[in-house]
Amino acid sequence: MALLSPVEAGGKLRKLTLLIVLILFVFGPVSVWGQDDPDLSNLGIPKEPGWNHPSYRGWESLSVPGLISTFYDLDRDGKLDYMVIRKVIRKAAAEETTIEQAIEIAKFDNLSVYFSHPVVFFTSRNPLFYCKGVDSRRNCQNIWVDIAEDGLNGNEELYTLSTPSLGVR
Repeated sequence: MALLSPVEAGGKLRKLTLLIVLILFVFGPVSVWGQDDPDLSNLGIPKEPGWNHPSYRGWESLSVPGLISTFYDLDRDGKLDYMVIRKVIRKAAAEETTIEQAIEIAKFDNLSVYFSHPVVFFTSRNPLFYCKGVDSRRNCQNIWVDIAEDGLNGNEELYTLSTPSLGVR
């Protein structure tokens, strides 16, 4: 059996790579053994009720800088069961910004606003993370990431540390 020259081997390797790409394009992605591939459309990520809903339980600035979580008790049994997390876009001093000014700024820039003293937080309008099944330590049982931060529209991905997505950093 004759050995191939480097040029011939490179040509065959390119053809093999092209064949694999075409197979994946025609038949779709191949599941890797051992990975769960859940159908997110059936998972039912709840729409965020909002601060004026009876299930609203407050918010806090997380220990991870630049993130704010909002908590809900959707079934109103006295236990938190839903949380959304937003990125902080900017901050303002509460002494220099009135509530009315902060609301106008948030409306103009299409942001959400969180008031505290001494800081007013402006966050992205839609959450980055959606968490269902929040325990007493505020850890999430199920968490989805919405990289586009464009609201619930089906492009959310189940987020786990064991199988991170390429779009998540």
